[in-house]
Amino acid sequence: MKKILYVGWIGFQNLGDELMWKVFEGLAETYLDPGRYRVIPSLPGVDLKDVRPYDTVVLGGGSLLVPGYVDVAHRAVQEQKNLIIWGSGYDSQAPLPSGFAGKLLPGQLRESEKMCQMLQEIGSHASFFGVRGPLTEQILRQSGVAGKLFVSGDSGMLLRLPSGDGEREKDTGKRPLIGINWGTSYNRIYGKSEACVEDALAETAKALIAEGYDLYLFTMWGPDREAIKRLYAKIGQPERTVLDLELHGHSELMKRISRCQATINFKLHANVLSAAAGVPFVCLAYRFKCLDFAYSLELPELVAMTDDPQLSQQIAASTQIALTKREVIREKLAAAQREMTSRLELPFLQEMF
Repeated sequence: MKKILYVGWIGFQNLGDELMWKVFEGLAETYLDPGRYRVIPSLPGVDLKDVRPYDTVVLGGGSLLVPGYVDVAHRAVQEQKNLIIWGSGYDSQAPLPSGFAGKLLPGQLRESEKMCQMLQEIGSHASFFGVRGPLTEQILRQSGVAGKLFVSGDSGMLLRLPSGDGEREKDTGKRPLIGINWGTSYNRIYGKSEACVEDALAETAKALIAEGYDLYLFTMWGPDREAIKRLYAKIGQPERTVLDLELHGHSELMKRISRCQATINFKLHANVLSAAAGVPFVCLAYRFKCLDFAYSLELPELVAMTDDPQLSQQIAASTQIALTKREVIREKLAAAQREMTSRLELPFLQEMF
């Protein structure tokens, strides 16, 4: 019996990270013989400082290529364990230059010599090294990582709408719907002010209602509830706004998102769920990982940086693109989803574990 350790930020009731684990678990159940493989998720209580009991260590989509998770992967290298990087990505809140267009200058996000050395050893050792997006790939290349490194895409893109869903109900008596995800990262964001982002989002929401849309406000994590209740109050039009404080499973949430013409999202995996459901999204890019995801889909025009001094105008502009180019974007999302699925299923199809 081979033991596989899946490493991610799971067991903390954050839907985005939990759904990544569920995707991996589902693929393992589909493709791996339960008589030969056992998958152990890194729930609280699992000792990540000791990887000796495992044959394979997987840095999953609920992990990041930052200190802590990189330490676990490096321990796997030192212990000569099979190592798989499965849709993980870099993250940072270090500001990027105004007008950033997807190309990182050498040293722009510099890692320490020790971290670069660890990443290089991980790259040389890993049997599969698929990362979330092209910005992560650039940073790793600049850090000297070679090996099997490539862009696999975010593993959340493997999710599918439940059968029979996918189009908003046809009812001419209903106004079209825009989904809005809001929450908190405790001001650890570009611009360091969630209050400014919240005000810009409220302004955009009021304008969308005036244009004829209704709003659906939803959350991804328990601590997000207070923030979204504030946003609801700031919008101040309860007859046109649904406030959903329930933390839905991914299938139910994707079903609800699929009824929207577009979504505007703070949390990364609200954007991922929207994209997987085929619904154009506006990404409130609060950290590097959000940009990485948008660029992995070649949709940087749908990004609004949270440190943009004209944030409300940028959200409005990106929302108009999402709505007016909806069908083109939907086709692009479907094509990306097919490609990412084929890449992320490879370790299972080729039994790399």
